[in-house]
Amino acid sequence: MSKRTVFYDFHEDHIRPFIMALRFQPHELDWTKSTLYIPLSGPFQPLMLEEVPELEAGITVLLDDLVIHPERPHTIGISLNSIQQRHAMQADSLPRIVHLWLRMSDIEEVLQMDSRSYYAWSPN
Repeated sequence: MSKRTVFYDFHEDHIRPFIMALRFQPHELDWTKSTLYIPLSGPFQPLMLEEVPELEAGITVLLDDLVIHPERPHTIGISLNSIQQRHAMQADSLPRIVHLWLRMSDIEEVLQMDSRSYYAWSPN
């Protein structure tokens, strides 16, 4: 299973969840599936955006790529078919993708919820 990280940044004088990163081992992401479902419950590794290492191969998940499943509450689906279609010219490199990047605001919009309580910042 992917390593889930939530990156935080300052917004309106508060630290807020900004981006969820899903990190996969090479060839771990199964592109033969049409949808990948990610549970939104922790544990997550919280990081500030300044702590982002040099980016490895990754794809931004767009709002249109997100789906919900009525029988899987607190889970977000990612349409792998949509991502493959959008990146068809780079299809040979897809097995080497190690990051999927999701904006927290997109997750909130699709699920019609406020995710801040799920990812409250608790610095060590």
